[in-house]
Amino acid sequence: MHRHKRNRHRYYKIKHLTDIFIGFILSVLMIPLFLIIGISIVIEDGFPVIFKQKRFGINRSFFEIYKFRTMKRHTPHDCPTHLLNDPDQYLTKVGRFLRQYSLDELPQFINIAKGEMSLVGPRPALWNQPDLIQERERYGANSIFPGLTGWAQIHGRDTLEIKDKAAYDGYYVQHLSFFLDLKCLFGTVIAVLERKGFMEGGTGNKDQPVKHKLIICTNHSYMFYQFHRELIEALADSYRILLITPFTGHIKELTDAGANCKRTVIDRRGCNPFNDARLLIDYLRLFRKEKPDLVITYSIKPNIYAGILCRILNIPYCTNIQGLGTAFQKEPIEKWVTALYRYALKKASVIFFENRANAHLFLEKRIAAPGQIKVLPGAGVNLRQYAYHPCHRGRKVIHFLYLGRLMKEKGIDELLTAFCFLHHKYGSRVLLDVVGFFEEAYREKLRQLTSLGIVIFHGFQKDPIPFYCNSDCVLLPSYHEGMSNVLLEAAAIGRPVISSDIPGCREAVLDKVSGYLCQPGNSQSLYQKMDAFMQLDEEHRILMGLAGRQHMEVNFDRRNVVAKASQILRTMT
Repeated sequence: MHRHKRNRHRYYKIKHLTDIFIGFILSVLMIPLFLIIGISIVIEDGFPVIFKQKRFGINRSFFEIYKFRTMKRHTPHDCPTHLLNDPDQYLTKVGRFLRQYSLDELPQFINIAKGEMSLVGPRPALWNQPDLIQERERYGANSIFPGLTGWAQIHGRDTLEIKDKAAYDGYYVQHLSFFLDLKCLFGTVIAVLERKGFMEGGTGNKDQPVKHKLIICTNHSYMFYQFHRELIEALADSYRILLITPFTGHIKELTDAGANCKRTVIDRRGCNPFNDARLLIDYLRLFRKEKPDLVITYSIKPNIYAGILCRILNIPYCTNIQGLGTAFQKEPIEKWVTALYRYALKKASVIFFENRANAHLFLEKRIAAPGQIKVLPGAGVNLRQYAYHPCHRGRKVIHFLYLGRLMKEKGIDELLTAFCFLHHKYGSRVLLDVVGFFEEAYREKLRQLTSLGIVIFHGFQKDPIPFYCNSDCVLLPSYHEGMSNVLLEAAAIGRPVISSDIPGCREAVLDKVSGYLCQPGNSQSLYQKMDAFMQLDEEHRILMGLAGRQHMEVNFDRRNVVAKASQILRTMT
């Protein structure tokens, strides 16, 4: 044993001198390559080219390691990569390539020439990684020069847990020899070429799956945050999430929830072919760059354009149909949209629907196959955010509430007509609160009704809860819905609702129990239901609100919706 230690010590001295000589020679020979890489870094992200960082050396001394800079200049300097939130967002394009093939480590030949490192040895730990240093101390792995590569590097690299990495480093120290060094060097070449053990953001568990990359395409960040942020939170532990969306609000909150957000431009309501072509090109560029393991889409244009690309690029994808809109009601457009959807969704792994009627229509039109379809109760409702508030007692004025965009497809013409009849009968005992954006066609009508004291127009409001709470009944005479979030939120707070008897609305209303269903596009039917509500006594109205809340708790709890959706999505990667 003593002889083995003497031989090992003698080899170590020779090894160190040899390392210095080889490091010097290679540093000189690689100057042309260094220049090419350096120029590439500067072109993409400016100076500096070399990244310097404080590392542990032999016997826990410190030295400054050299690497080609692979991350953007604003990246936290002394944070280990595995502790960064989504480290991939900080990588430059050049940096991603350099890291894939470990070319960013080449300047460490200068460290080797200076006598601070060896060709083979434990990888140098950051000065703020005491957990790794302490584990290596147990195995005596801090007693030799750190290496450009090592025994741990060819047995898992970034996927190894710290304790396993330290154990491999300890084995190397105990069995140090020329043949073990050769094995490490040849093993490193093979590992780099095959990218074995490479995981952006390691150290990790060798047996733990690497986080898959998920891209979500939607047309409105504000609305996505309102109704789907819980899904982001549920998937963040399994996926690195990239949200591609127009920036319309709540970007910071979505980032905090676990999504890296990329801005894109979507003409939500227009049909300009140039705008749509630009969107298609944006999606193509991002898909090729990010190489996602799964894509999820929301709303018609992301569903079609991202779906087409996923089909062509052979990327697993799933689609959310949040209602059919006017596209399926106008004859010339309907045929074109049907054809696009049929092609885009042909290879979708899952198509989520918010009501069964929409799913049946897609089956009928041969857009979707039975095996693709999953029906969820919309996005559900956050029962803690929309907590129950008892209905008002002893009120002299009954407040009806419309909350949403003022547009023809939402039944605004019927609503305003019916409410004028109601006001004619009950006078100042009824009032219509309107919250939301309005289309230009309704400006003058709103002004007239406001001046007559029939309507109070509140404009768009970020927080709808005070308006729900102030209301006695919520109205939505819409022509078409996927699943009305307004009805879910109103019922969760404990307000009776009156809505069109259509898919996406009727599911949220227990007719004559938690509210009333009226005929769509029929102002007389809507007036009759509002009049019936006015005939109810106070206790009956309160019971209606309680029935709506219970209906939400049993059938529309967002926690259950998110759990079911995330379970389905995890089976796809």
